[in-house]
Amino acid sequence: MSTVEPLESLSLRPATDEDLNSILLIEHKIHQAPWSEESFRAELTKPYSHFLVLTDDETDSKIAGYVIYWLLHEDAQILNIGVDLPFRGMGLGRRMVRHVIGEALRAGFTKLTLDVRKSNLPAIQLYQSLKFAITHVRKGFYTNGEDAYQMTLELSGSSLDF
Repeated sequence: MSTVEPLESLSLRPATDEDLNSILLIEHKIHQAPWSEESFRAELTKPYSHFLVLTDDETDSKIAGYVIYWLLHEDAQILNIGVDLPFRGMGLGRRMVRHVIGEALRAGFTKLTLDVRKSNLPAIQLYQSLKFAITHVRKGFYTNGEDAYQMTLELSGSSLDF
């Protein structure tokens, strides 16, 4: 019997201090250069930062994923997104990105950007399937020297029909 929740039993809500331990465990499992606790904690206090967790509706304690994005001046940007390993392949990353796109559209932003490791092919394919385009290579962007692709979604005239 699987412990993975059906998609409809997971909801996005604002992250809290109490979520940080679970988020850090996921972050260290899935990212080559994980964010520090201080970095996550700082996002909880910024008025323009939106830090959401995807949790089970039954207990609101099992975190399947998280997303951090900024809606600031003319910039909408996804800073960090993660899906815990047992929840991979269920469309949760897509669901969270689509949520951010919807929020940026509702707030009147004209583009949404993100950075992704050049080696992270599954993420690049996800973003491209959502109409993001590679717009810039950021040389040596990550702490290990790996380059990043800056990807941009033009929101003008966009809808969530993808």
